[in-house]
Amino acid sequence: MKIEKRKELVMNEIEGELFDLFIFANNIEKRKLTAYENLKQKNKVSKVIAFSYPESDIEEISFAENYCIKEHDEILAIIDLFILNFGKDSINICIDYSCMTKSWYYSILLYFTNKKIELDKVKILFIYTPSVYSKPLKPKPNTDIQPLPGKYIIPNNKPKALVVCLGYEQNKAQGIIDQLDPKITYVFYSKPSLDDKFVEKIEKNNKSVIDENKNIITFPIDSLLFIENELVSLYHLLKEEYNIIIAPLGPKPFTFVAMVLSVVYPDIDIWRVGSGFDINEYEREPLVPNKFIISELLFSN
Repeated sequence: MKIEKRKELVMNEIEGELFDLFIFANNIEKRKLTAYENLKQKNKVSKVIAFSYPESDIEEISFAENYCIKEHDEILAIIDLFILNFGKDSINICIDYSCMTKSWYYSILLYFTNKKIELDKVKILFIYTPSVYSKPLKPKPNTDIQPLPGKYIIPNNKPKALVVCLGYEQNKAQGIIDQLDPKITYVFYSKPSLDDKFVEKIEKNNKSVIDENKNIITFPIDSLLFIENELVSLYHLLKEEYNIIIAPLGPKPFTFVAMVLSVVYPDIDIWRVGSGFDINEYEREPLVPNKFIISELLFSN
């Protein structure tokens, strides 16, 4: 399928909609059900699916079908089975990626762009719940620096242009810069943020990366359109001379926009820096009052 339209929304613009499927990640984060609880107040949700991580001591959610995900391909099989048994011409889905690992929501996005589905329309709401600031834990070793699974770009002889979005844990950005050794690097980070403490910690823990690079771009975390415009401008500036790699280490709304653009512009590659399943776990709480960053994608054949 092809992305026909994409737009940024606020919660009151989707009141009264019927969602055939709602998917979220079940972990220790206190914001994991915030979007669902807000959505169900003025919308109907027919089916809920919860994904959890291997070996996580998490209680199953009573109103959801619960799945433990060991490999991202398992997500594709679960969605495939739901679509095959759906029985309508169009479908409306909500994906809450607030607590998901990158490969999970990228797999969902690639499923709908790569799969030939016997549906006229697929509308997907990707929703993110920002959290209050929590102190970063001691970073785990970078054991996983590679492209996100699901999309392969054949290497060529062009030099690399790296677009890296900073997170607030130490060593992640410098690790991928050292490994890829790009000819040119552009550094993004969220400023202003919804909590100034995030900005302070990003700048402190990435001081050398920021000081040593002249191409610094800041963005408001709650404006997907701003992020998209900046990345699209960079893409057109760099595409003729460079292989473009985006490493979204920072906030998930930036990661989501980068993923969408990698579908629209297939020569963009998305890389991750991680520690496998040995990840730092945070009990992130939602902002009060709650805030949501929402993008609607409309797919068609």
